[in-house]
Amino acid sequence: MTNGRKQLSFILVYAVLQLLVGSGHAQYTTTLEVNLLSELYNSNYSSLVRPSATVMVRTSFVLYTINDLSIVDQTLSISGMLSMKWFDKRLAWDHLPDYQHVQFIFDTDENTWTPAVFVENSVEDLSVLNDSNMPMRITPNGEILRDTSGIFKVSCECDITYYPLDKQVCFMKITTGGYTQGEIDLEFDPEAVDLSDYVINGEWKIVAVSGSSTSGQQMAKTRKGLKFASLSFRIELKRRHLFHILNTVFPVFLVGMLIPFVYQLKEVSDRIAYSLTVLLSYAVYLSMIAANVPSTSVSVCYLSVYLVAIFTASTFSIVFVIWIAKIADYESNMSPCTKSIASWLERIPCCGKHPKSCCRRKRSVSISAAKGEELRENGRLSRNNRRVDSDPSPDDDAGEVCGGDVITWQDFASSLDQILFVFFFIFIAVSSLVLFIFWGLEYERNN
Repeated sequence: MTNGRKQLSFILVYAVLQLLVGSGHAQYTTTLEVNLLSELYNSNYSSLVRPSATVMVRTSFVLYTINDLSIVDQTLSISGMLSMKWFDKRLAWDHLPDYQHVQFIFDTDENTWTPAVFVENSVEDLSVLNDSNMPMRITPNGEILRDTSGIFKVSCECDITYYPLDKQVCFMKITTGGYTQGEIDLEFDPEAVDLSDYVINGEWKIVAVSGSSTSGQQMAKTRKGLKFASLSFRIELKRRHLFHILNTVFPVFLVGMLIPFVYQLKEVSDRIAYSLTVLLSYAVYLSMIAANVPSTSVSVCYLSVYLVAIFTASTFSIVFVIWIAKIADYESNMSPCTKSIASWLERIPCCGKHPKSCCRRKRSVSISAAKGEELRENGRLSRNNRRVDSDPSPDDDAGEVCGGDVITWQDFASSLDQILFVFFFIFIAVSSLVLFIFWGLEYERNN
């Protein structure tokens, strides 16, 4: 009996101690949270009154993905979540012993004071950021965490100078509305932009993200003489250029190298058809590039300048083809001035060779404008004024003359073909080289 009484006394003492220890720390129940909400949101609390004279709001942004960066519209569309934290001591319950087991409570914008913040450079919606369906988390010390998720479409000034090897810097700017900087101040969280949940975009690569304005510090916006707090999330993007190189740059370069070879064709009809085909190809590429760059003169795309230069060269090539065809059909005698020019042009393709390689076999030619053909010295002149030997003779090699004292319009046209072929080939090659050098320097600078 003595042992039984001792055990019963021990059980009673333990039960009393448990009641004494747990009397001030009730276990969590939904009823307990409802009672806490009723006690915090009493008649003294107003959602129209800010918690303190100056509310410090810490801001961060969780970036989910880059939806689109439109160079033409100069807009950036991103999916993400804007997080804001601030303290409201009126909603703290860490000093209330009856609610120690309640770690968090949740409420919406309808009952709780929230800072009025909007995206300043939004192109679709300039209303205050809020989401009545997203609950706010409130901690025992009165800290409130509010998340607003959505698709944010903001303006982005794009630099197209090095398109398609371009790099763009865009900003998402938030500012307060209604409350001045002395009433609501914005600051960044230690991790201003969170990329832990980021999904890779196929066209754009993120180079850097930061939570700073252009000056590197928060900047106040002045409206109607009042200063409002403002922050900017900086997103630096670089285009993945492999697709554009394979589908735009490389074909444009190859088509450009075809321009000089028009002067290697013989028939005039083939030359004109060939030149027009190349010209139309460049017109198509020029329209494609124009559709992918903004209508702005702030920055000029080097690729557009290159295309215009090659397009101009192709146009002049057609003009020269027609001009040379007309020259080849002339049957009148050359004037001394024209003959001098033709003789000089014949020497240009021979530069660097042995002087005798530029000499022409001496021929006795007589060109008649009336008849267009005449036989002389066992030979004859065809309709194109070239000599066709009917009876070749060793005596034809009896003499050579340098400088072409006797030259036909067809010889003149042939010399022009050689000179223009070399000229356009060098022009296309140098233009392409200059473009690639500019792109290479920019690529080296960005890597």
